[in-house]
Amino acid sequence: MLSSTARIDKSKRKKKREESSASFQQDDISLIKSSNKDHSETKLKQIHYEQIAAFRNKVGIHLSNANKHDHTIPDPISAFSELNPPAWWTTEKQIFSNIHQSIVRNIENGRWINPTPIQMQAVPALLNRRDVLGCAPTGSGKSGAFIIPALFLTSVPDSLFYKSSQADEKMGIRALFLAPSRELASQLSREVSRLGEGKLNGIRTALLSKSNMATICANSNQGTKGLDILVSTPLRLLECLKGEHGPKLDLGSVRIVVLDEADRLLDAQDGQNKTGAEIQSGSSHAQTFLEQIDSILSHVPSKAVRALFSATIGASVRHLAESILRNQVDICTGMKGGNSTAAGVNDNIKQSLMFVGKEEGKLLAIRQIIAKGIKPPVIIFMQSKERAQALYLELIYDKIHVDCVHAGKSQAARDAAVTRFRKGETWVLICTDLCARGLDFKAVNMVINYDLPTSGVTYVHRIGRCGRGGRKGEAITLFTEQDFEHLRNIANVMKLSGCDVPEWMLNAKKEKRQTRKIPAKRKQIDTTPSYDKKQRTKKKQYIENSKKKQSEKES
Repeated sequence: MLSSTARIDKSKRKKKREESSASFQQDDISLIKSSNKDHSETKLKQIHYEQIAAFRNKVGIHLSNANKHDHTIPDPISAFSELNPPAWWTTEKQIFSNIHQSIVRNIENGRWINPTPIQMQAVPALLNRRDVLGCAPTGSGKSGAFIIPALFLTSVPDSLFYKSSQADEKMGIRALFLAPSRELASQLSREVSRLGEGKLNGIRTALLSKSNMATICANSNQGTKGLDILVSTPLRLLECLKGEHGPKLDLGSVRIVVLDEADRLLDAQDGQNKTGAEIQSGSSHAQTFLEQIDSILSHVPSKAVRALFSATIGASVRHLAESILRNQVDICTGMKGGNSTAAGVNDNIKQSLMFVGKEEGKLLAIRQIIAKGIKPPVIIFMQSKERAQALYLELIYDKIHVDCVHAGKSQAARDAAVTRFRKGETWVLICTDLCARGLDFKAVNMVINYDLPTSGVTYVHRIGRCGRGGRKGEAITLFTEQDFEHLRNIANVMKLSGCDVPEWMLNAKKEKRQTRKIPAKRKQIDTTPSYDKKQRTKKKQYIENSKKKQSEKES
């Protein structure tokens, strides 16, 4: 029989065992609950990722293989009202709200209400300070995809952006947009002013030009005279960085740099071809576009957000992008998906090819198209400025409101021609590939390729001047017997974009490597009768001989 002390000890031990058992049970219950909770959260996250992937697939947003399973990429938005401050924007929420309200108001005033697929993914990605490589069809709102986040990023106080209480407010240039041509840069500048109107503390933006470059360079890092956004062509900006016209430009406070039409800006050939048929911005200097961009980026802070956008981004551009972008979000939109050139073709464009026999048949075909009835405005693309001017002189006598834009005209004359075309004073605009990229003529109903493009990329950008902003467009491409060598490239792009193309075009002989991107030698556009041509030639020879005899007498 146990003693009382032993019984007490036994009861105490029993009580302790019961308490211990109860505590173990409680721990088991809490462990099971936490396990269920963790399992539930994991399952909810997985469901969320699947829903986001389904949404991207539905609207035609395609991420690269490296990005498909990257859950750190921000979710796309389906409406501009869904824009929220990113994770790093921990304070100053009122600033975000004020800018958001002004941007949404300006978007609605411009009758552009819902975001396009490229904007759905690129805007939140750039707001989260991720580098972006964006490829989207022509007329799909690529400009808005980087202008909107730039307006937010340039309005944040330095202390919040750089996460430092010691940060001094730098009133230099906070965003830099680069475009391959002056016309595209001017358009970007106008769009920045439109979307930034009424923004908190106003919008300070400028288009770098010969007239204002000295002032911008002098004020690039002085007091309140800084700029939110500077828009420029690479060559003009490089002149400022070298200090060729005064003090050197300071890019030390740039937070975001964007290359619009990136495949053109990263072109090592700089648009020159073996015949020298077309000279574009920067080609008259020693540096190519690629070299200019490399020099510019060396002056931009390494922490700056970088973005490349274009309708056509090939393998070479993606390879170069790896050395420019860091941990980028690679976005390609369009229901066709993929990274092919055809992915840049707008689905709203009806494409067709028209055989005209020989070169003389082109002018007849143009007049027949006009006689059947065209719905202005119309753009006609030529392969050289000489041919553009010649066609202009031919059509001006047909009582058509026609105008011409090419590199042979002054900047003022080109701007005036584009303005008249936008206003509707000009029905038909004849131009070279100078106007093929980026220019937003929303109301253009038809594009005619008078001369066959030398590559599929050029073709995509040319026809992309119509069918913009959800409107319908038509693209007609004329070709002759001498164009058969280049026809296969264009036919392949049309086939991949969903057009019916004759099988013989797809099976045509491949062009030789050395002839690629070299325009065909064509006869001069001239309908003057042969008798008048001979008389004109005789007159010129008579004048030259008379001058020669006169000079011999004087000597």
